[in-house]
Amino acid sequence: MIKVTDDTYENFIKSGSKTKILKLGATWCSPCQIAIPPCNELEKELESEIEIGELDIEESANTPVMLSCKGVPLFVKFKEGQEVSRKVGWPGKQELKDWIQSS
Repeated sequence: MIKVTDDTYENFIKSGSKTKILKLGATWCSPCQIAIPPCNELEKELESEIEIGELDIEESANTPVMLSCKGVPLFVKFKEGQEVSRKVGWPGKQELKDWIQSS
């Protein structure tokens, strides 16, 4: 996963033509930590379609506020720089993959 900060957020969601998935989480959040290996696997499996970025809400507090993040992990899907969908909580790898691939 690509490390995303408040400073790199705009560039991450707007660069390239791939669908972007931004995972907002924290080091103290168990589900956030459990999600890391499956997210890395999904990024490899779907590398022609997506890029996954990870933003630590403790290190970068402005982006979560701007995105109205109320719980973590929060997955936000962007297409062409625009938010199209979001999912709160760790759904498991297959459900996350299905959500990523839905339009």
